[in-house]
Amino acid sequence: MKLILLLLVGIIIVESTILAQPYLPRHDVTYAKSRPQSVSFPFRVFNQPISNNTEQELNPTYSRSWEINIQSSLVTSSNKSDEAEMAFAPAYSSESGSIPTIIVQERGDGLLRIEYFAQSWANTYGLVLYNSTAPNWIGGANIALRFEAFGPPSEVNPQLAPRPNGNMTISVGDVTVLSDFPIAWANLSDLYVYGTRGSSFTAGIMQISIYQLSPY
Repeated sequence: MKLILLLLVGIIIVESTILAQPYLPRHDVTYAKSRPQSVSFPFRVFNQPISNNTEQELNPTYSRSWEINIQSSLVTSSNKSDEAEMAFAPAYSSESGSIPTIIVQERGDGLLRIEYFAQSWANTYGLVLYNSTAPNWIGGANIALRFEAFGPPSEVNPQLAPRPNGNMTISVGDVTVLSDFPIAWANLSDLYVYGTRGSSFTAGIMQISIYQLSPY
């Protein structure tokens, strides 16, 4: 009986260690950046209803660690309903199935919101990774989204959120506003941009640069 109990305790310890791996402290990893893949969108793309969207297929795509840099020079009419949105996601046969997704929203009154969707839209609400009413980033601070993988890519369009396989870090200007937050990610191959009905940006562009991160 004692032998069986010891065996069960050993199994529990091993399984607990495996399950805890994504959340254990990791040694710092140094990454090298690839040459950036850059795309830009003029202000008029965002002056339209959200039902009209622009899909940008990325080439190359990114399956492991990556970094996205966003620089906005959009000029707003000071209408708080002015809104520019960007969705970063894996490719899928339908846009609604491009999950997991990270959505970045810039609003005319200074709101910056970054949301993460881990599973089927019908089964979840977005998890707000960052929300600020005064980010000073319209025509100003650079936004950086950095994903560092510690496991293989997750499936695309999961019905239930998979276990995390990497950490997300978000910087606004020189300030890190979210550090090493565990999320599940599949691949980065599509970019969608949206506006909302009534938006009226008057000038400027949204510049986006994406880098592959390779550990030394």
